[in-house]
Amino acid sequence: MKIKSLFLFLLFSFLALSFPRAASAVAPGALRSYSTIYSIGVEWDVTDDPNHNAAVGVEYRVQDSSAWNAGLPLTRVDYNGANMLAGSILFLNPNTTYEVKLTLSDADGGGDTRTLIVTTRKLPALPAGGRTFHVVAGTGGGDGSSDNPFKGVAAAQSASQPGDTFLLHGGSYGGRIRFDKPGTAESYLVWKGAGDGEVLMDGIDIAASHIWLENITVRNQAYATFSINAPENVVVKGCGFYNNHYSIYLQQGGKDWYIADNTIVGDTPAASESFDGEGIELNITSGHTVAHNSITNVSDGISYPSTNVDIFGNDIFDTSDDGIEADNGRANVRMWGNRIHNAVHNAISFQPQSGGPWYIIRNQIVSSLESPFKFRTTDRFVLLHNTIINWSAMSCCNDQHLFGAYSRNNLWISNQGGQIWYFGSYTKDWRTDLDYDGFDWGSVTNPFVYGGATYGDLPSFASASGLERNGRRVSKNTCFANFGDLNFLNPSPSSVSRVALTLNGGGEAVDVGAVLPSVNNGFVADGRPDLGAHEYGQAATSYGPRARTPAPTATFTASPSTINWGESATLNWTTTDATTVTIDQGIGGVSLSGSRVVSPAATTTYTLTATGAGGTTTKSVTVTVHAADTTAPSAPMNLTAQAISTSQVNLSWVASTDDVGVTGYKIFRDNQQIATTTTTAFTDTS
Repeated sequence: MKIKSLFLFLLFSFLALSFPRAASAVAPGALRSYSTIYSIGVEWDVTDDPNHNAAVGVEYRVQDSSAWNAGLPLTRVDYNGANMLAGSILFLNPNTTYEVKLTLSDADGGGDTRTLIVTTRKLPALPAGGRTFHVVAGTGGGDGSSDNPFKGVAAAQSASQPGDTFLLHGGSYGGRIRFDKPGTAESYLVWKGAGDGEVLMDGIDIAASHIWLENITVRNQAYATFSINAPENVVVKGCGFYNNHYSIYLQQGGKDWYIADNTIVGDTPAASESFDGEGIELNITSGHTVAHNSITNVSDGISYPSTNVDIFGNDIFDTSDDGIEADNGRANVRMWGNRIHNAVHNAISFQPQSGGPWYIIRNQIVSSLESPFKFRTTDRFVLLHNTIINWSAMSCCNDQHLFGAYSRNNLWISNQGGQIWYFGSYTKDWRTDLDYDGFDWGSVTNPFVYGGATYGDLPSFASASGLERNGRRVSKNTCFANFGDLNFLNPSPSSVSRVALTLNGGGEAVDVGAVLPSVNNGFVADGRPDLGAHEYGQAATSYGPRARTPAPTATFTASPSTINWGESATLNWTTTDATTVTIDQGIGGVSLSGSRVVSPAATTTYTLTATGAGGTTTKSVTVTVHAADTTAPSAPMNLTAQAISTSQVNLSWVASTDDVGVTGYKIFRDNQQIATTTTTAFTDTS
């Protein structure tokens, strides 16, 4: 028996060594999740799966709701020390708790199902119910009231606490300002331009967390802003940065910033092709939302995100190097709905991509001197619904890095006609999935080079490569409704017009795309989405700073506006778009519209402050009080008495020439008062 058992063991060992081993089944490992305001990211480590065919399906729903929604599947990543499936759920609601169901499967065996509970971050909001103070330029003093504002930021900070709003009135605030008093996660400390003139600062140091900076201007600085000691949850909103070399610079780190609706005009002309001078430098930090900024005349528009960063709605144009320099970015860097025109070297840079996936969705990219994408070191990226237009050839070099992409529904347009992709002798690998894209290469005969061979049309390229089997040729002249509005007359660094390229309803790009869950659920017509950044029949994307919520309006009057001492006046007011209204001089909070009777002892100015989502409005009225006269009047003159009958005497007199302020006369007969009058005549009938 022992000999037979040994023989069977050796036989099985021989057979195991003699035949190739099947690919290993996937085994799940650690699972990580995180969120921004509008996105959820996950990273699920795995072991084994050397043939990279494991997959993770994604479903999500608002917590406790009934229906599950499909999301894009996670992306297989095997790069730079990471072995995982990772990805994002996109376009979510702020401050909402979601259930996320992840299903791991592998044709070779293994798998798992996990459910996560993840809450998106809040959209920043001004604190409710906090104190409001006024600040003017100066070097100390004041109590923060409208009549006696703080003189300078330093004086205001010394009295600040979380939830306070400081209204910065127009003026030049002098040297570099350091904001080092923090708010809290629930109550920002707010520094906001009052709207009555430019609030100019010679540089800003952001050295505290949970602060809000709005409607502030910085000009002519090497570094307009610095972060110090990695502050968290900072809002920079609606500010203006002009002729600075670096505008928003996270020098010493930070996370979870909200940088939105700012206007940045740097000091670096596009034609210089300079590599130095950034618009927004994130400095390899995470968790940010960078949205709807206008950025021009800089080297790079937005640079160096790390992990879990959303970049969307920005209008980036005429930059001397790159539009978005996503270099060093790792998993779940998301770039959607940006307009990048004339980024002289490249629109989006991978130099290097340190991890993946990145999401590049519905961007409008027009004109780069080199290529739309700077491919140097890449991993996995998701390329969906972009409109990509270059002067002639689409790329200058390293096209084979596209083999790391999952690509769907993009438009690749050569303005003058030119080669689309030059893969040289390279061929696809396990990562490559390119399909359903549209192409216009004009009249050139070599639009595609793959595996060392040249292909003159899509069918031959698709047959040889297995890629773009559902791709299609389009024409810029019939595909777009307004291509001519670009005024694309010369190659970069010449500018092109900043328009939103919409589709022609009868063009080749309509209703031919692939359905992508959670990305193009809003497609119309025959149930299939369109190609490119804009869906036909839907509103075009809004780029750059959004229209601000209007500041409250207010009327404020006093009736009468002039009174004598001891009398009263009525204050009347109406407001629109206000959430709180206060009146100083000890009155305090009042209704949004109303009236109040006042009896000031001396001339008094009343200031009404109306605060709403769009800012603060102040109105003032003055009630002039004539002081009480404590000097006895002079005696009247020329008193006469005319006997009319035995029972009537008419009296008359003349007022003294200095009887200013006389209010009446007393009439006496035989030293006994018998009447009063306010005229200079009296009839005695007694």
